Parts: sequence; C-alpha cells; structure tokens
Amino acid sequence: MSVENASISPGKVYDVLIVGAGPVGLATAIALRQRGINNILVIDQTREFRRVGQVVDLLPNGLKAIKYVDAEAYQQLREIAVKSLQPPASNNSPSDRPAQQPPPNRVWNYKNLQGDIVRSIPLDFETWFQRYGEGRVSLSWYDLQTTLRNLLPSEIVLANHRAVKIEPDDRCVQINCLSDGAIASNPFAHWETSSSSELPSSSLETPGTFNTQFWAKLVVAADGINSTIRQVLYAGTDLEQWAKPQYSGFAAIGCLQIDNVPDAIVEELEVNYLQGDRVITLDNDAVNFDSQDSEQPRLILVRKPEKSMGYLLHTPLSLDYLPNKSSAEIIALGIEVLKKAGFPQVFADLLSLSTDEKLFHRPYYIHPANIQVENPPIWSRDRVVLVGDAAHGMPPFMAQGANQGFEDAAVISTLITKLVRENCLDDEKAIANAFKQYEQIRQPFMVKIQEATMKNHRWSQQEWDDYSQMVYSRDYSYFN
Repeated sequence: MSVENASISPGKVYDVLIVGAGPVGLATAIALRQRGINNILVIDQTREFRRVGQVVDLLPNGLKAIKYVDAEAYQQLREIAVKSLQPPASNNSPSDRPAQQPPPNRVWNYKNLQGDIVRSIPLDFETWFQRYGEGRVSLSWYDLQTTLRNLLPSEIVLANHRAVKIEPDDRCVQINCLSDGAIASNPFAHWETSSSSELPSSSLETPGTFNTQFWAKLVVAADGINSTIRQVLYAGTDLEQWAKPQYSGFAAIGCLQIDNVPDAIVEELEVNYLQGDRVITLDNDAVNFDSQDSEQPRLILVRKPEKSMGYLLHTPLSLDYLPNKSSAEIIALGIEVLKKAGFPQVFADLLSLSTDEKLFHRPYYIHPANIQVENPPIWSRDRVVLVGDAAHGMPPFMAQGANQGFEDAAVISTLITKLVRENCLDDEKAIANAFKQYEQIRQPFMVKIQEATMKNHRWSQQEWDDYSQMVYSRDYSYFN
C-alpha cells in the first residue's frame, strides 16, 4: 500500500494533520482551534459527506468531553438532538394522521422471556443529568458529523483524500494520499450492512487517480476501526499481528423494517413482551452463566407504526458461519440461534418475515486495548498517534464508541496544545512524553470499557451501578 515519491521537498507544513473526518477527528480539530492551534488540516477518504451510519447515543461522559472540547459544539448537538425528537409539522387534522403510532419511550426496558423487566435505562436528558451531572442525547451519525464539520472552516476539511502511506523523518511526517480512486468498503464498521466478512484488498491506483502529499509536525489518526495509519504504523513491528481488527466473537443479524406483520404475531409480542414499549431488549435470564460457553444471544425488538416491526439480534457466533450465506440461510441461522436459547416460536415467526432488501448481518470487530508488548506505547510511534476506533474500536453494546473517542479528543488536544504553546513540535522527546501521557490516561480505562462491553450481560444490578458511576460521573477539571 505505497505511493512512489521521488524526493519531494516539503511544501506547507501543518502543525497537526488529522486523518479522518468522522466525529472524533472533527472534535479533535475543533478542540485544537478553540485553543488557538489554527495551522491544522483534516483529510478523509470519502468522496463526499453523505448520510451514512446509525443513531449515536451521546452519554454523560461523551457530552462532558464535548463540552470540554467546545461549549458551542455541546450546545448545538443538544439542540439537534432535541429537534430530532419532535414530530414533523402536519397540516392534517388528528383524524387524518396515522393511527396507533407508539409514543417515544422514556425508558429502555431489558426483559426476560417471561416479559418481566430485569433492568431499565432512562432515555430522557434530565434523569441522567441528575444522576451524573450531565445528560444523554441521541442523534444520527450524519447529524453528529455535520454539526461538528460546520464548526470548522470548510477549507481545512478535505474529502477524497485517502491516506495510504506515512513517511516520518526527524522534522515532520509526509502523508501520501490517493484521490478520485475507488474508496474501499469498510467491513469492520458496525453500521455497514454488506454481508462480506473478508478483509479488504489493498487499494491500487486506477485511471483517474492522482497523488497528493501533505506534511505535518504531528499526525492524529482518527481513520476508524479499519485504520490505514494503524496498519502502516504497526508494519514490521511486534504489533503487526494487531494491525487489523480482531473478530470479537459476536455478530449481528437484523431487519429493522418488517411491514404487514400478521396480527397474531403483533398481538403476542405486544401482550407478552412489548407491553406498550417501543423498543426492548430480550434475553433468557434463566441461563446459568457459570460455564465459559454460556454466552447468550440478545434480541432488540422494535415496535413501529401500523403493523411494522424490526429486530436486531446480537449473538456469539463463529466467523465461519457468516460469509457467502444467502438471505434464507441467514434467517435460518438467526432462528436456530433463538431456538437454542429458549426463545418462543413467535420470534422465529417474526424472523421468517425478514425481507432480502432489509436483512443484514454483520460481524463485530475489536482492537483490544490490553495488548501486551515488551516495548509500549501501542497507540503512537514517533510523530503519529491513534485515537478513537483506530486505537480501540469495539462492538457497540455499551454505546461507548463515540463517547470514548470524544474522551480521546479531549485528552490528546490538551496535550498537543501544550506542545505547541511550549514550542516543542521539534522536540521528539517532548512529543514522545506527551503521547505516552495520553496512553497512560486513556489505555487503562479503555481496558475496563472493553471488558464491560464484552461481559455486561452477566452483570448484577450492583455491577451496573458501579460501572455507571465509574464511567458517567467523571469530569475533565483535571485537564485545566
């Protein structure tokens, strides 16, 4: 994955170049500019910024990090989230509006297969704020990205620049990019819905491709779980086996829109499980978790207007089960998983209604934060540092991907600001110490977050309470 460059002399040298214009990369850029670091650039491989991704939950720790990054960003994201909850304006009279649309939930209930509530998560801002000193909001990934992008000058965020190689020296880093070529799909991002679980092949130059070089004193790699920069950084080192994401052991099978569900299925699911809720999570809490092989599937069930429903099944699964399967085979696999876990027949009946167009399946990947090597750090080398999913991507079970990425942005922007203000961008020892401090702050905590992500389905209420206090009640005053 290289680009030939004959001894090119540096042109403009940026203080910081950020690879990746997702929420974490953009938040890092905003934080730097808010602290007077304006000689920066953000590049991204996407040809255009378009509506992709799913809903993102910003939890108290993430919102605290965003507020630390920039109070204006925090306020705008809150306003966007509130607007998204409001129903669209309608000129219709009440009798002309669609009937039986369930009202939004104030809680997300977790239930067992008897329909009993075993745990509830409040969804309103105020409850979270009272408990943890900050609230909770939900908004689309696109709205999150767009809001943050609009807080930056358009000329410093460049689309269609895919970083394929970095060449550090003792003064700066050269970043080589390809533009206008085919953009590789990302099989590791959990919102992608293609069925492939194969690793992507290296991108080669194609007709119409052109090369661009940038130079920077520091590079912040926020290029996601399938990070090219991580792969380049780890190549030829004792970290090479960790360059690409590892399969987590869990996968998703889902169909979020099934129309015209038969009345009998709707009624049974409503009476026995939903009970007025719009969305619930179900699992078999009667299972004994003493053995190591007792991982259980969890089913998110969604009630939609009229006679429509949706589901998302999270299940432990061998990666061998997923590639090259037809829709019918994937549906059959989901039904088999639920039957083995003791789910009643009505859930198999619902899955059997999944349509080819809406059905998706997805392996979940992880960059383990607890990598053991003789010579750390694991998230930086020379003038390059990894943040967000590029450093510690993981399944979305605890809704901490973006939130932990924002914590990264808060920490790394603070440390880089200190380097710039102290004129240390040519001091390799100072840079190494700053990146070491970043990892010392963030890596032990990410180990705990990843452990929680993979093990939370076994927790008691006390363990949930302890986790919530540990994660949500922290603040960022110690950075000031």
